[in-house]
Amino acid sequence: MLMPNRHYPHLSYEVITGVAQLIDSHLRDAWVITVEYTDEIKYINTRWKQWGKQYFINYDSTEVVDNIFSCHVNNRLCSIRIHAEKFNPECSLYYSICQACSVPKELRDSSI
Repeated sequence: MLMPNRHYPHLSYEVITGVAQLIDSHLRDAWVITVEYTDEIKYINTRWKQWGKQYFINYDSTEVVDNIFSCHVNNRLCSIRIHAEKFNPECSLYYSICQACSVPKELRDSSI
């Protein structure tokens, strides 16, 4: 379980449970799921980086949730989202898990 973090007080058990339920109920079989992150505060028009591997033909949310935890531990001040794609019929889903905090560069470098 993710430990409380002053930078992400909203990344709670309820958020992670919601992500797991979303994956288990809707993103099965034909979806490709990727965990992505960025350190931009306003991330609408920014480039996201992939964390870990892509999940094809996903039957269990455990691996994806573990990947989210790993991304959070290694990138504590970043925004994290799930990007899911389905190719037949073609559609995409972006699910924001947490948003980056506004922290001065000096503090960001010292907190890592």
